[in-house]
Amino acid sequence: MGVHIFLFHFIINVGGKTMNKELFSKKIMRLRKKYHLTQQELADKLNISNKTVSRWETGESYPDIELLPLLAQIFHVSVDYLLSDHEDYQDIDKSNIVSYIPWIIGIFGILVYYIFINLSIPTIFSFAIYFFIIKFSYSFLNKYTDKKNNRTLTLLNTASGFFVLQSMIMQILSWLMIAYIADTFSTDFQTAAQFLEPSNMISYYLLSYLASGIYAYFHYKKHIKKLIDR
Repeated sequence: MGVHIFLFHFIINVGGKTMNKELFSKKIMRLRKKYHLTQQELADKLNISNKTVSRWETGESYPDIELLPLLAQIFHVSVDYLLSDHEDYQDIDKSNIVSYIPWIIGIFGILVYYIFINLSIPTIFSFAIYFFIIKFSYSFLNKYTDKKNNRTLTLLNTASGFFVLQSMIMQILSWLMIAYIADTFSTDFQTAAQFLEPSNMISYYLLSYLASGIYAYFHYKKHIKKLIDR
């Protein structure tokens, strides 16, 4: 902290004062807008007035030194970045990359499921692996990011969950039909053939879509509720 205090006073009191004020105010405004915060919302997080935040962004004043670590934490940057005498947004870019990792994890879960299915790995096992990967995507988002992509991640995982579950249900129904037909074919050919009629196949698809839709609805409501409660 001693180094940060020295650097803070050095930036303010040494040459280029006007330029540094402009850079500092620009960084605060850009970071606040990046995280979709109003001046009042940022002020509430810092227990100060919105007029104080406004003065920072117009270059009329600087924040107290004690607020710098909290500002850095809110904006997911370092204190050194806030005080640096250059317009380097590398820290912001790193934060952006991390915030999209949950998306990558979610997409990876979809790929794993369909690859496992094509490799004839049991459907229920494939779905279980998919389910835990999706759960991990939410855990990563909550633990390592600013959670700004929570809504879009929820939409992605809801859509993928719908199609993955529908695929699993149809796989299970197919197994049951094959097992039943194989068991009854030799004794009751007509009854066995009825399972393959188009009307029955449509019913199976409708059942799978209905069950998947119910799952997707409750999945979406659960995670959106967590977002609202937060």
